[in-house]
Amino acid sequence: MEREMAASYEPKLNSEIRIFESSDEIVTDLAEYISQVSEISVKERGYFAIALSGGPLVSFLRKLCEVPYNKTLDWSKWYIFWSDERAVAKNHADSNYKLTKEEFLSKVCGL
Repeated sequence: MEREMAASYEPKLNSEIRIFESSDEIVTDLAEYISQVSEISVKERGYFAIALSGGPLVSFLRKLCEVPYNKTLDWSKWYIFWSDERAVAKNHADSNYKLTKEEFLSKVCGL
């Protein structure tokens, strides 16, 4: 019996390359993008899901804890997953969970 894999998947037809002059520009653009996608997802599905890999991405997300994003994001509707967590304890120096908790989640109000 054949299964239908990823039946709801639609390939992204419009791709875009963005070039930034500084990491501050990247952080702001990423915050804008995630904020918009989160808002749309919550309205359409009732939740927003994101998978994090660790590294500098996690520290970039701190911008979401600042005005104006922290006033508009509904954190209670967020589901956060790890896409490449290492097989180490949660408090280990190499743990993406530890990095995410310290650099991002600890800054989110209500968590």
